[in-house]
Amino acid sequence: MSREWTEEEVRQMWLKHVWSTIDYWERKGAGLSARDLLKRMAFSLLSTIDGATGGMPGFILAPRPHPEDRQTCIDEGVNYFPENHEATIKADIAGELHELFHELDTSKEQ
Repeated sequence: MSREWTEEEVRQMWLKHVWSTIDYWERKGAGLSARDLLKRMAFSLLSTIDGATGGMPGFILAPRPHPEDRQTCIDEGVNYFPENHEATIKADIAGELHELFHELDTSKEQ
């Protein structure tokens, strides 16, 4: 029976996709400068966020500033980011990706 992916499953899919993209560019990047390799990696990840990668949907990417940032910026007379804390989003995978990223490094298994 079909069901909706859980937030944890979506997070795992995203991180596994990041690692598969790293593996891809590690294999295909021979002869490229570090800058060209990084540009291609960045483009691949941006394409995934935009929904242009097979098997993955597009993702919502919106600012989520600290709740105190707005008032601090107002007090300092600078512009502030819009708040998206109250948006009704399901499966928000952000917030701990950088902490979980290394857990899925398959090169550690070799």
